[in-house]
Amino acid sequence: MGPVTEQAEQTGEVVGQRLHPLTPFVKGWGYFVVAAFALVNNEGLRSNLKIAGIGLAGVLVGGILLGALSWWFTKWQLTNEAIRVDSGFLFRRTRIIRFDRIQAIDVAQPFVARLFGMAELRMDVAGGGKSDGKLSYFRYEEAQQLRTTLLVRAKGEKAAEQQEHDQQAEAAAPPLLTVPTNRLLGATLLSSTVVASAGGLVWLIVATMVLDFHIGLFAGLPLLLGVVQPIWKQVVGNHGFTLSESGHGLRTKRGLFDIQRQTIPPGRVQGLLITEPLIWRALGWSRVELDIAGVAGQKEDGDDMLEGAQLLPVGERAEVAYVLSRVLPGFDLSRIQLHQAPERAKWLRPIGWRYLSYGVDEQVMVTTRGWVSRRTSIVLHHKTQSVRMEQGPIQRRLGLANVHVDTPLGPTDATALHRDQVEAAALVEAQAHRAREARRTVAASAAVQTQPNPPSPDGSSNSAASPADDSSDR
Repeated sequence: MGPVTEQAEQTGEVVGQRLHPLTPFVKGWGYFVVAAFALVNNEGLRSNLKIAGIGLAGVLVGGILLGALSWWFTKWQLTNEAIRVDSGFLFRRTRIIRFDRIQAIDVAQPFVARLFGMAELRMDVAGGGKSDGKLSYFRYEEAQQLRTTLLVRAKGEKAAEQQEHDQQAEAAAPPLLTVPTNRLLGATLLSSTVVASAGGLVWLIVATMVLDFHIGLFAGLPLLLGVVQPIWKQVVGNHGFTLSESGHGLRTKRGLFDIQRQTIPPGRVQGLLITEPLIWRALGWSRVELDIAGVAGQKEDGDDMLEGAQLLPVGERAEVAYVLSRVLPGFDLSRIQLHQAPERAKWLRPIGWRYLSYGVDEQVMVTTRGWVSRRTSIVLHHKTQSVRMEQGPIQRRLGLANVHVDTPLGPTDATALHRDQVEAAALVEAQAHRAREARRTVAASAAVQTQPNPPSPDGSSNSAASPADDSSDR
């Protein structure tokens, strides 16, 4: 991994290590492709290849110089308690990742990195975002060696050996559940975003070419992106999605070019969100996301909304019931009695009021809302942080109120909308009491765990609520 100074050997540190020299190219090749595409599609530059070539060379040289500067000023080192990463040549940034905050470590090989035999480390850091635990790129063998070193520092030699053994056993064992690619494609094409964008694009083409409205096909670029981007994100990003079991909890694997793995540790699940767009409901398809302590709810890499860990990108009702029972042993959503909002709530939601409900059992509180895209939020009692009641001016006239069950930042949003104000006040007191009692009686480390001998997905009972993709909740 490079030379180690005498002082570093005495203190147990490896100082001043740089990443692989090809890191700037692997990280920045996309910008060069975009620049080349823009130059090729510029009519003026196509007629003057000399200027186009100079411009493309300038982009290439400039990108290499900027990437080289970033690579030169990026160094990492191991200390006795943490891994430290210094980066930035204009604005310096230092990341210190303590070993005791590392939950899991994966060696990932994005598509371009794989071509050069390179890999990156992805550390699942409690309280960190998606990019906080990334360190790229190394030679693949170096990444594997560093991963082993970090596991020993973070969990001890025996625990590291056990985790290596678990991963080998996991690779040999059949997955618990696999999502077919044709279902991923069908679900994406039938999502409201793609349907609306495709419809708008067709109308734009007809209006421009047949009706002679002179709108301009350039205006259809956002609509085209609305079709292509979800397909790329869902079909390519979730290709080969599998759910398996490891010694550290459930584990997901997905991705065609960039293979991503994520571990769902027992005891750190704080809530679940089941979403189901209108068209999906007719087919019985749903998506399940999780709030995981310290992981879910981060806005990273250009995301415009909060996302949690994906437990199931699209699944049938029996599969939804199966994965819920794996995360919450003994839980059956169909057995929870849901209480509908009072009829006078239709003055605020003329159509959607029929889909507003909540229910509780000894383990969780469940809320539902939305008729265009139904959202079912499931919050564990002992993970409840606070309970509050809100009432707007129109709600006061109608005698209604909202009850919010607050959990750490994430996609789960458990809100009982437009309840009778007397019922809402009673619900606040009852849920606060349930949360207190649950925290007294449930050990956090064993509160959420996987079953040792789970039932087969084929034998799972159908869930009354089967929810998946879009964010509309009207």
